[in-house]
Amino acid sequence: MTATAAKRELAPGTAAKLALFSAVLWFAVGVTFGGITRIKMAYPDFLSGVPWLTFGVIRPTHVDVLILGWISMAFAGAMYYMTPALCNTKLWSERLGVVNIWLWNVGMVVIIATFLNGIMTGIKYHEWIWPIDIYIIFFVMVPLAVNVWMTILHRKTKGIYVSLWFFAACLLMIAVTFLLGSDAMGWTGIASAYMTWWYAHNVLGLWITPVSAAIAYYVIPKVTGNALYSHRIGHIHFWAIVGFYSTPGAHHLMAAPIPEWIKSFASVSGVLILIPALAFITNILLTMEGKWHMFVDNPVVQWSLTGVLFALPLNVQGAFQQTRAINWYIHGTDWIVAHAHMALLGFSTFIEVGAVYYALPRLLGKPLYSVAMARWHFWLTALGFMGFWTSLTTAGLVQAAGKAYNTPFDTVLAQEHPYNVAAIFFGWMIILATWMFLYNMVKTATAPVPVAEREPAAVQATG
Repeated sequence: MTATAAKRELAPGTAAKLALFSAVLWFAVGVTFGGITRIKMAYPDFLSGVPWLTFGVIRPTHVDVLILGWISMAFAGAMYYMTPALCNTKLWSERLGVVNIWLWNVGMVVIIATFLNGIMTGIKYHEWIWPIDIYIIFFVMVPLAVNVWMTILHRKTKGIYVSLWFFAACLLMIAVTFLLGSDAMGWTGIASAYMTWWYAHNVLGLWITPVSAAIAYYVIPKVTGNALYSHRIGHIHFWAIVGFYSTPGAHHLMAAPIPEWIKSFASVSGVLILIPALAFITNILLTMEGKWHMFVDNPVVQWSLTGVLFALPLNVQGAFQQTRAINWYIHGTDWIVAHAHMALLGFSTFIEVGAVYYALPRLLGKPLYSVAMARWHFWLTALGFMGFWTSLTTAGLVQAAGKAYNTPFDTVLAQEHPYNVAAIFFGWMIILATWMFLYNMVKTATAPVPVAEREPAAVQATG
């Protein structure tokens, strides 16, 4: 290799660093939009004079920035970091990875700009218009998938670790889900309603849930030093996800004029989701044998394992609320909003934050800037989330009772108002913690003085 070519070659980990930093930034932006929507739920006149800050504009912006900008981009960063490590090779193309993430960021700016001007489709988790569909497919998904798949094909290890099974398969499954659920497909009538919810559910079931689990399968064994308890259980988890999680969706439409067998099929397969969930949770908890002290000592384990533990109430709740006996009661209430936050904020985000705390200091070659700040981040987020989830769940039960007993709408609004106010308080705890997280990551990258000299305990944060 010539000296010029060596200069042009990007250092290993460049794409992963860019992806993780970008994801944390979008995380802070997304939760801030969420904080505004939560205020509007309790006080509808808040910022009512600003057309591009109405509830119908801000809420989808909040949701899609967090799913595509935070969760999915953090997944990309994790894949760009973990795939080469598990394959004992370099990322297939560091330059393609960097271009991928910069184009991804451009796409996020375009999405926010169109949303704030009211240009959207109304498709759940997919409100961007069809030209952006094309952009995301060819400039976001395809480059990421090709880079990960080619790295796996060029691996120098004999086997394929369970995390790579999820990475490789989920990139294919989300591409198919994304395409079939997109506005470009032109679904109409009841088919449009069904495909909207098939898409929305599979974004969680075939992307967010399994990739989060794959990250935990990597981080927990790495930090604890214990081997994964059972690869066989990991494979059961993988195939059960593919078999059971791709079928629900109709449980969102139990009162809609769709075939009854589809509704029953969705309910049964929804309960069967407990199989992969319990396999995953059991595998991780048994992997922790002899290292439970790290749940207190080590911020990476603290974040990651808390996310794993949130998977238990998430999946038990999710399984049974899909049955007809429960669905009719809580459908259309804040119970569902609380459940969605348990999935995206409680389960997935906690695991991803743990991955960021694990990977970024290593990629930067520095200890974490402030372990104390990381601990504040954890407790503000954990307590804020539990308060937020409890407030919304309670509000949902108030709404459900009002619906069941035909209580006047204004009466229900008055009864749920205190819980909406509580949700504002707890939600802004999370927002404060997230900006603290971003600051900690930026300072880790830019601090000129070795952090170990300033805060000896910092080594704990990097495992």
